[in-house]
Amino acid sequence: MTKKKTISIIAVVVLIITSLTLSACDFGKWFKPDLDAPTLTINSVQKTISWQNVTNADNYEIYLNDNKIDTVVGVSGTNTYNFNEKITDNISVYKFYLIATADGYNSSGKSNVVTYLANSNNTEVSNISYVNNKNLGIVKNLSVNNCVLLWDAVTDATEYYVFMYTNSLGEQLFKTTVTGFNFSEYVSDDEVVLFRVGIKNGDDEYVMSNTLYYNTNSVEPTYNNKFYYFHGNVNDYYITSQEELNDIVYYAFIYKLDSLPLCISQDYLNSLVSKYGTANGWNHLINAINVATSSYTESCHYDTRLSDVTSSNYYQRTFTIDFVYAGAETPVNTLEKLRTQNELDTPYYEKVDYEKRAADYDNFVSDKKLIVEYVESSEELYHVVESGATPLFASTDSAAYRIYNEAKQVLREIISDEMTDYEKILSIFDYISYNTVYDDEIVAMPEDSEPSFITYTSFFLEGVFDDGLCVCDGFSKAFSLLCNMEGIDAVRITGSVSGGLHAWNKVKLDGNWYVVDITWTVTETSENSFDASGGEAVNFNSKEFLSYKYFLVSDSFIARTHSAANKTLNNSLPATSDYYYYQNATYDGVNNFIISSDEEYEDLINYMLETKQYTIEIAFADSYVTSPSYSGGILHNNDLDEVSATVKEACGITDANILYVTDLYHGYKQVSASQWGTIYSVSIINLNDALENVA
Repeated sequence: MTKKKTISIIAVVVLIITSLTLSACDFGKWFKPDLDAPTLTINSVQKTISWQNVTNADNYEIYLNDNKIDTVVGVSGTNTYNFNEKITDNISVYKFYLIATADGYNSSGKSNVVTYLANSNNTEVSNISYVNNKNLGIVKNLSVNNCVLLWDAVTDATEYYVFMYTNSLGEQLFKTTVTGFNFSEYVSDDEVVLFRVGIKNGDDEYVMSNTLYYNTNSVEPTYNNKFYYFHGNVNDYYITSQEELNDIVYYAFIYKLDSLPLCISQDYLNSLVSKYGTANGWNHLINAINVATSSYTESCHYDTRLSDVTSSNYYQRTFTIDFVYAGAETPVNTLEKLRTQNELDTPYYEKVDYEKRAADYDNFVSDKKLIVEYVESSEELYHVVESGATPLFASTDSAAYRIYNEAKQVLREIISDEMTDYEKILSIFDYISYNTVYDDEIVAMPEDSEPSFITYTSFFLEGVFDDGLCVCDGFSKAFSLLCNMEGIDAVRITGSVSGGLHAWNKVKLDGNWYVVDITWTVTETSENSFDASGGEAVNFNSKEFLSYKYFLVSDSFIARTHSAANKTLNNSLPATSDYYYYQNATYDGVNNFIISSDEEYEDLINYMLETKQYTIEIAFADSYVTSPSYSGGILHNNDLDEVSATVKEACGITDANILYVTDLYHGYKQVSASQWGTIYSVSIINLNDALENVA
């Protein structure tokens, strides 16, 4: 070795030693093995922490709230430390962890942290109905440790309100004086929990944090730690039943997820194999997915190859469903209206003289829910509101934000706080019916149309709030959204009728569920609708009329025509009785809408003239205007012309015409608890100017 090389090596060694010395490094540490970190458990009742002895460890440094409080000598087997003497009156949250030490070894890293709560004084709360969701950052840094929910203290706050939601318990509310909450006694070993924490502000409002999800199950961490909220349930991506698979596929459809990675439990897999077999590869998985996606085949395609399932392992429990959607997230296309609304109709909210809401009214129930969810599309919006959550918006440019504010404006204009829930439901029903006509063109389009029919607004909230043109999807989504924004429970039911796929609603009124089908109340005129009225014909072709044939009716009322796809949801909301609109509602505060005599009909026409409401839907009692003989299940109309002539003469409008419009198939119905009749929209037309001015 040359002298020059020797000097260079010595210089390098000196430099290394100098660097280690200056940096206060323990040179010997490089040559010591590391101790394993202990695993800590806690017994809050006995006020002890325990751990198994770490191999080669001599001592354990015990830390409380990041301060070392003790060092204990380890023993073989289980070590236990009683911390009762460390409990003081001025500390409420105790976080413990350990570090193992031994001569000749590097100290271990920190153990896991366990938490003990003292002086918590938890109290169940039952009176928080609505909250202020405008400041989600009031309580920060929610976390879970050892079934203890923790959060940062809020300056000057002396009480905290903990909201906990699980599928088995539903909503649970607690008040506590400390910044932690032990929830171990309320949950099982396999449960997803949703948390929010809040305080009361100076205006006596409950202001809550954002949401934290936690899963007590960790058998499949990748899938147990992915969460979603759907139809009032909180779930993860670990699937244990066909019902859970159905829900998460529906969720994927609503949120337009391109890929859905799932893991199914061994028990669920065994049940699928038992039911479907594996003779055709992973046929058991495909059949389960087909069941879950059966409602969406018109608007999306999904992967039936399951490319991530290997052909050599048909019993694989993890797989991914890939979706290809026919339409964009936001619908962009619309068609020409072929119908117009009968301008002589008067919706209920224009008939009543209640105090209107202020232009800046913003006290909507849907903004004050304890569960909150972020949304972007109108589809996500209606579904989150229907599911009992408050919609939050990451951007004011989203379709959801725009539609939600349009819906608020509608409710400001048509709803009064003086209204009963019934009147609110009727006003919402009338608004949608009066301001939206049915899209005949879209339903005639084939499934393979380009662009896809699902890209049209008629299937979405945009069809109602932007275009006034939609089909059953738009009607039912808008009705659900507006009712739930007002705090009236309503759900959308999907299924089929004789004409194909269909959607309608159920709404809760005075503790009872009723069916509402706005689509099937559409009554339109045809070329011959006005022939029987005599005199100068007025063209009412392609006009729609306000109708209440399917307003607040029962399951039995629609049993022969409607079939719900989700039997579980539909049957859990039984509509056991009819409201009998024509019997229970009144047109003048006194008289109902069933006409049984000339006198009652004359009173109705005079009321229409006095109030200038020239169209009202009524039910003629069958005993009044029909013969007792049947023809093909429909009663003959024998004497409406004669009735009309008598009433017009009595009311002094002989030269005017009365236009009767009905859908005979849906027109003859039970209109009261004990009465049947034929339902007509009755319009007074061709009034001369002089009479109209007097009237």
